[in-house]
Amino acid sequence: MKFFKAGIQAEFSQCQVENTHFLNEYLKLGTISQLNKWKKLGSRVDFEESERLIFDLLLSLKEDVLRLESALSQQNELLPLEEKGIIDELNFEYINFLQPCLNEEKEYYLRFELKNQQMAVFLKAENVHLAKIIKIKPEDRIAYDAFVVELQRNFIREKKG
Repeated sequence: MKFFKAGIQAEFSQCQVENTHFLNEYLKLGTISQLNKWKKLGSRVDFEESERLIFDLLLSLKEDVLRLESALSQQNELLPLEEKGIIDELNFEYINFLQPCLNEEKEYYLRFELKNQQMAVFLKAENVHLAKIIKIKPEDRIAYDAFVVELQRNFIREKKG
């Protein structure tokens, strides 16, 4: 398994995936990624240059508004999580913590920020450092995978350079 350095601050709590409190928050997070459906639809439409410019500007403005709304509402609404840790390394399926903080075979709710977007996933601990992602929303999966690919590219560039 190849891992890539991340250094991301995270909060997490041990829980079952079916826990409704964590599940409700999990489903609420990531409103910015809902714009991806509009981006996909826009990519299929044959706009004139001026229409494309206006469409992109409107999407950008909507993204900014959603980000502000999300930040304001999440300050008061996010569940308090019991643990804090640093995601030292990750790949497409696993997250590796810097410090030993997990209980083997237990499930966790994990929240972290990725490119100014709050993201939440459910994990299952493999050992005290390593956990497998067992539940992630499809739109978050796209953003997460793109981040891992970016880390891979940086790793390859550093190795070559």
